[in-house]
Amino acid sequence: MAKLGKTPKLLKPTMLTIAAVAAWAAMNEPESLTPAGAGVWGLEALAEALLVRAMLAMFTPAVALGIVLLRAAMRQVSNQEAES
Repeated sequence: MAKLGKTPKLLKPTMLTIAAVAAWAAMNEPESLTPAGAGVWGLEALAEALLVRAMLAMFTPAVALGIVLLRAAMRQVSNQEAES
């Protein structure tokens, strides 16, 4: 399989995970931040990070394969048009 181009730094899985968890944490901040509430909030943010990483692990290969298949199909169509 052909190697895809270099991934921009902002689209790396770690950066996407940090962005998603930061957005989630900002939207779900408790009204009063007690030590117990902060602990629960932190654990919920950790769970969100794990879910984001799992989603990226599942969808990244599928998207990369889809792009490779789409490029191959476009090459095949352009080759058929060139022959005609």
